[in-house]
Amino acid sequence: MQTIGRTLKQIRLAKGFTQKEIYQGIVSRSFAIRLESGQHDLGASKLFLILDRLGVSAGEFRFIQNDYQPDTATDLNSQIMLAYDQQNFPLLSHLAQRYQASDNPTEQRMAVMAATLLVAFDHEHVVLSPAMAHLWQQFTFTKTWTLQDLKVGPVLLALAGFKHEPLPALIRRFHVTCERYVTATTDQFDVMDDRSSFDLVALQVLLVHQEYAAARAFRSQVEAGYLNHLSTDGALAQQLCLCIWNAYFGDFEQANDLASRLKTLPLSRYQPGIHSLLNSWLPRAKHYRQTQNS
Repeated sequence: MQTIGRTLKQIRLAKGFTQKEIYQGIVSRSFAIRLESGQHDLGASKLFLILDRLGVSAGEFRFIQNDYQPDTATDLNSQIMLAYDQQNFPLLSHLAQRYQASDNPTEQRMAVMAATLLVAFDHEHVVLSPAMAHLWQQFTFTKTWTLQDLKVGPVLLALAGFKHEPLPALIRRFHVTCERYVTATTDQFDVMDDRSSFDLVALQVLLVHQEYAAARAFRSQVEAGYLNHLSTDGALAQQLCLCIWNAYFGDFEQANDLASRLKTLPLSRYQPGIHSLLNSWLPRAKHYRQTQNS
């Protein structure tokens, strides 16, 4: 990984800026020369001012500094959550086994997340491993969740289910955290997509744990927030959630029709798992309705 100064120089030259245009009023000319040659470091406040002039976010700067590669945590988290969304359980198992003995704490944490998702929903009485219990403590003792925590919402739900923690309270905390990052005009970090993916899992967890009153009341939360910011995948996750909800508590025929349409959609993040997801939940919903009417 390059030094901060050399990365700043790389970006500055690529954008055609002079040193004066970028550094004037922030650091001296002599300091800027030594900084770009790797001889000096820089405090965060001045770095942010320089990045603003360069028109580069802190996240993009780190990406460029790492030779245009994502950091380990981002890369592994993306692999795990994609595998989960697509119900690719062999890949989840592979990632859990590959990184569980890693010397890197970040990789170990990701391995625990993958292992948690593997046993998430059809195993209500799982005994948490020490690593899973430690991960749950990290989440619960954190006063304020960050974007990294929002990216692993399904893991939070799975752990809460295993611990028999109140799911509605966890869901509400997740939604409140999302609201801090989104406005009517801006969703800089695609948080609404994270919320939509989380809600799809949340409804399933509520149903698995037979919290039917909370599941019935959940529709209003699924349709809340700034839905105009949803991407195609985010909107699809919401529609899948509403399809399952309608199958249980709304118009079953309408849910069946929506399920048929969703199964024929062009390839998306969720496509490999759409059929198995709907084929699993619609029969359960039908059985639930029959038991309610008997």
